[in-house]
Amino acid sequence: MKNKIKMFLSSGKTIPQLVKKLLKNVDNTESFLDTVLKNDIWSNSFEQSIPIYQIYHHIHSFMDECEIKNGKAISKDNKIRKVLFLGYDGMRADMTAALLARRNEFDDSLPCCSTQFSGIKEVSKSGGLYLAYCGGETNTPTQQTTSTSAGWTAQFTGVWGCKNGIKTNDDTKNMQYETFMLEYAKKGLSSSLNFTWDPLFDVNYSPEVRQVMKKPEIKMNFCDTDRKKNAKIPKALKISQEFSDFLAPDIPSKSAPFDSAARDYVLHRINLGDDIICGLYDSIDSMGHMFEFSPKCAEYANASLTCDNFTYQIVQEIRKREAEYNEEWLIVLANDHGGIRKGHGGQTPEERTTWIATNIAIDEGLFGKGYNGRTQNI
Repeated sequence: MKNKIKMFLSSGKTIPQLVKKLLKNVDNTESFLDTVLKNDIWSNSFEQSIPIYQIYHHIHSFMDECEIKNGKAISKDNKIRKVLFLGYDGMRADMTAALLARRNEFDDSLPCCSTQFSGIKEVSKSGGLYLAYCGGETNTPTQQTTSTSAGWTAQFTGVWGCKNGIKTNDDTKNMQYETFMLEYAKKGLSSSLNFTWDPLFDVNYSPEVRQVMKKPEIKMNFCDTDRKKNAKIPKALKISQEFSDFLAPDIPSKSAPFDSAARDYVLHRINLGDDIICGLYDSIDSMGHMFEFSPKCAEYANASLTCDNFTYQIVQEIRKREAEYNEEWLIVLANDHGGIRKGHGGQTPEERTTWIATNIAIDEGLFGKGYNGRTQNI
C-alpha cells in the first residue's frame, strides 16, 4: 500500500501533485531538510552527520594533550588550556542556518544583526559548523528520546543512553560514565555546570551532585541559577534540603527564563578562573513548546538570536583572557535536540537533526559514515 501511494504521488499528474503539496504543508520534513542543506555553511555533508556523543571525544582530544600541574592544564607550547561548552536547548538546525544566512530584509547588501553579532559565526569561523544528530541509531538498542536529558548526557559522557543510563528525561545517570566536567574536576581542574531546569540536577545528575557534595576536594560547581535556598521541597523529589541548597546560588536570578542569567553566570565562572565551564540556555526550548519549533516563529527566532548574541559577548571576554593570561580555549556550541510543532522526543528529522560549532576543527575520524537520517553505517 505504501509503495502504491508513493508511485501515485510521484507521478506527474495534476491531482497527485496537489495532494503532495497538501501533505507537504502538514508534514514539512522535506522542506526542513531542503532549508538546512541549501545553505553553504556546513563543514561536513549530511551523510557525515556527527553523533552528538563525539563532542565528548573532541573535548578530550584537546585536553588530554596537556599535563595537569598545580591545578592547571598546560599544553606542549606552555599555554593554559580551558574549555567552554554552551548549549542551545532545542535550537533546530534550520534556525542555525537562518541566523547565519539571513540578510537585511530592506537592503540585501547588508547582513542582519543576527549574522553580525553571532556567537555561532564567531566561533565556527576558525574551526567549523557541523551537522550532527541526536536520538541514537533508530530502531536499534541505542535509540533514545530526542529530549533534553538524553541529548546533553550523550554529549557529556561520550556514549548513548543505553550505556550512560539516560534514554529519557526521567532516567538517572549511572556513575560508570561520568560527565567530562566531573572527570577533569577529579584530575584537579575547576569545572562548573549551570542550567535552570531542575530535573537535570534533581533526577538525572543527582549521583554526581551527591559525590561532589561528599568530596569538597573535587572542584566542581553545580548551579541551578533560579533556585532559591531553603525553598520548600516537594516530597516526590526525594532530595534533601542540603542537596537543594547546594545547587542554589546565593542570589537566585530573576532573569533566568530569559537566559541572561546563563550568560552572567558563565562570565562569573570565567572570572573565577574555572577550567571547564558548561552553561545551558533554556529559553529557546521554552519558546518552542509555547509557540512552535520553527525559524518562522517570531518568539522562537528571537530567543535563538538573543542567546546567540549572549554567546558573542562571552566569546569576546574569552578573547581578552587569551591575550592577557596565556590561555587557549576550546569553545563548543551545540544543541541537544530539535523539535516539531510544539514538541520533541520522536525520531523525525526535525527532532533528530542537530548541529555543532567549534573554534577548533573536529577530526574527520569523529564524523558519521553513511548517515541516512535514522542511522549510520557503523
